[in-house]
Amino acid sequence: MKNRIVLATLLSAVLAMLAAPATAGHHELLMPPAKTGQIVVTYQGACHADAVDGAMVKIRETIAYERSNSPVVYASSPGVWADGRIGAVDLHESKEAMDRAFAWQAADATWSSSFDAIAASCGITVEDFVISVFDAR
Repeated sequence: MKNRIVLATLLSAVLAMLAAPATAGHHELLMPPAKTGQIVVTYQGACHADAVDGAMVKIRETIAYERSNSPVVYASSPGVWADGRIGAVDLHESKEAMDRAFAWQAADATWSSSFDAIAASCGITVEDFVISVFDAR
């Protein structure tokens, strides 16, 4: 419950900051999370509270591996959702780039075993993750 209150407060603050440019002209540098044509992918998996920190370490290691080894450039940020689920948010330049990244992930044994290890550390499987795709328009 405490986490929800903290996250709700944080979300309110972020929303207030996003609304500020509409009322104050000095925030022109604030950019939208994604430009038209970009794809945002979210990964969300249930994780026991006592396993979250270990899972986050594994997620950060996987992202570092992606940055060093993926032939497709994309941004990824790890985190914990308001409901306690762990995961990441990825930003791809296009649907085609996302498809190439997904193909690389599926073919790369190290990436796949890292995803398996993240899930196992939470007592779930990769199939239990909710993966959502957002097409910015």
